[in-house]
Amino acid sequence: MHKRWAMRKARVLLTGFEPFDGASFNISEKVVSEIKKSGFNEVDLETKILTVDERGSRCVSELIMEKEFDCVLQLGFSNKARKINLESKAVNKINMKIKDNSEREISNKMVISQGKSELMTTCEELNNLDKTFPEVMFSSDAGTFVCNETYFRTLHSIFENNICDRFGRPLPCIFIHLPSKKYVSIPKQINFISWLINKINNKKIIEVVAAIIHNKEGKILVAKRDNKQPHPGKWEFPGGKLESLELEEDGLKREIFEELNLNIEILSNCGEITHLYDEYFVKLKAMNAKIDKNSEHMKLNVHEEILWLSSDDLTTLDWLDANNKLVKIIQNHS
Repeated sequence: MHKRWAMRKARVLLTGFEPFDGASFNISEKVVSEIKKSGFNEVDLETKILTVDERGSRCVSELIMEKEFDCVLQLGFSNKARKINLESKAVNKINMKIKDNSEREISNKMVISQGKSELMTTCEELNNLDKTFPEVMFSSDAGTFVCNETYFRTLHSIFENNICDRFGRPLPCIFIHLPSKKYVSIPKQINFISWLINKINNKKIIEVVAAIIHNKEGKILVAKRDNKQPHPGKWEFPGGKLESLELEEDGLKREIFEELNLNIEILSNCGEITHLYDEYFVKLKAMNAKIDKNSEHMKLNVHEEILWLSSDDLTTLDWLDANNKLVKIIQNHS
């Protein structure tokens, strides 16, 4: 029986830091507090204010092992920042120029012994960030203080333990350095963080099936989308979206008949992939099939062209992003 994905609310962890270095105020604590007070109903939001010491740096990496989250946004203050800095990576290094709140002052040591030298953010949405926020910039320098230590420990935990969100992708995690309110007002900072939470988490889930149709020579049917479809000119394995409560095999047979006028016999499962597009998330299941011996002749109802290719030749085409992942599965099976 086909199992539908649950459309529960996303669970988001939003963290900030307490004041440090003799300061009485940390803007990250203020932003987290204001977002929490606003009653952010779009997601299930959990907030934490971290201590500026080793205990605080371990808090998130331990918490994501205990609870399921779909997104982790870590906020901190930087006195060097003039904009909201989206940190693309964390480095495996602690080199403190000031003491933390436990009086630690570590020089040139690794955050995690034998860990990688750096880890990149798992937040894919940064690749598609639009230009509606002039007060935001990308940064590749999260420093070497407790902010970076916290970020590195969290990413290390995600990668080492294969921690995923509800879509099966590596748990989205980003560290954001906030500037002083004299450079970007607190309301603007709150507005951007709230927008980013929504962008990461509020994704429509589309369930798709695709047929890997083999002929007697072992070649595979591939089809080129015509100019009336989204992503015209891209190649794909024929198939389409499941209808409400439709079984996977039934949906695939329906789609192939609608697209190609073919009746198919489904042989076995080929594989499943997930892919994040900008505004929606695709869960795609592929099934090996062959054309039924009593099928009518093929007609191209939504495609411009079809080809029969060997698995080795599949990489020569310009694929839809999600289908490109299927190519690797097919070639590995071959």
